Amino acid sequence: MLISSLKIKNFRNYSDIKLNFFPEGALIIGENGIGKTNLLESISYFAFGKSFQTTKDLELINFSKAFFRLEADFTIKNKSHFFEAASDKAKKIIKINKSNIARISELYKYLKVIYFSPNDIEIISGSPVYRRNFIDQAISQYSFDYIEHLRNYKRILKQRNALFKTDYSSNEKRVWDEQFAMAGTKIISFRQKYLINFAPLLEDYYKEISGEKENLSTKYKYSFPNDSEDIMSNIIDYLLQIEDQEKYQERTLAGPHLDDVELFINTHSARKYSSQGQKRSIAIAMRLAQTELIKEKDDDTPILMFDDVLADLDKMRTQRIIEMLKGKHQIFIATPNITNYRSFGLPEIDLNDVIRKTSEIE
Repeated sequence: MLISSLKIKNFRNYSDIKLNFFPEGALIIGENGIGKTNLLESISYFAFGKSFQTTKDLELINFSKAFFRLEADFTIKNKSHFFEAASDKAKKIIKINKSNIARISELYKYLKVIYFSPNDIEIISGSPVYRRNFIDQAISQYSFDYIEHLRNYKRILKQRNALFKTDYSSNEKRVWDEQFAMAGTKIISFRQKYLINFAPLLEDYYKEISGEKENLSTKYKYSFPNDSEDIMSNIIDYLLQIEDQEKYQERTLAGPHLDDVELFINTHSARKYSSQGQKRSIAIAMRLAQTELIKEKDDDTPILMFDDVLADLDKMRTQRIIEMLKGKHQIFIATPNITNYRSFGLPEIDLNDVIRKTSEIE
């Protein structure tokens, strides 16, 4: 898949610009603060229906303006699609081929964008929430069914938490425990199946990037005792054991919303013991494994976006990544330092020139 044209109006620092892209993508250059990341953000908005930097559309609207509007032409599995997105202070509208989508999550059926962010290193070194967010988004892009299961789980979790603020009966709690455990078991099952395919790819990509023979492995970490294959029963049993604690804290203290995916280098915790270079390499390898699984399932290549994430790597690792990806995807790279990425051979977009020309027209 690829994007061929983009129109931006009142989005972030852009007032009104139009860009055309080559199938190879673009090397987006310009001084710091010119809006390189904002351009990537505008493209990825069509894939996720939201910003990767904020949950509030209001923050995306150009200062003093009332709304933003985005338009783009995409080719998906050799078919052309026209996407529109607009938001003001009251509502958001997203259209595909002139038709409104019923739910934002429908975008996951169409566009697959993989965004390599400088903050991805937090997936390795940060709290479990970063790893859960990664795995949930990766599976959602891989299997659209997961989104509905995740939505259902979060709804039940919210209602179960609300139960603890009431004078509930044991029978009432038992019903919610069973619904919660059933929904949670489905989430865990999706995650485990995904990791079976994801883990070998992750290890291979890490070795290829690093040039090292270290073994990189993953392990699913439960937030409850799970010493048998009957996950649902194990969840229910544990919820009974911790009922007093949950009632005191008025929230659910076990389940996939608290699980983790641990990463190990040669049996040692990558979060605790890996270097910054290793963590950056692992994070990039995770995005590449995510990309490969989508490619295998959809028989189409996701659009890749790099927000200057290769700057922290040495020349050898950067070159290996370039060789892996060159000519295989539409790639967008935002950077203030063009010399690090010229070997990609991508067409260049100088945002200084784009904005200057736009100002002259106005």
